[in-house]
Amino acid sequence: MTSTPTDQMLTRKEVQDMVRISCTTLYRWIEEGIFPSPVKYTSRCVRWRQSDVQNWINQSAQVAA
Repeated sequence: MTSTPTDQMLTRKEVQDMVRISCTTLYRWIEEGIFPSPVKYTSRCVRWRQSDVQNWINQSAQVAA
């Protein structure tokens, strides 16, 4: 998904707080293709598009309903 000009970039901690999961679960879900991959700026700096995370939350809520 492409980001919009106002799309905020979230840190790992911000993503964990939004989804309420641990760091281990976050990276396991990424590896399993369950959760959106981050944008990699450097080997030690990654961020997630807020729109990608919000879309994932919305889709997960629809599946659960």
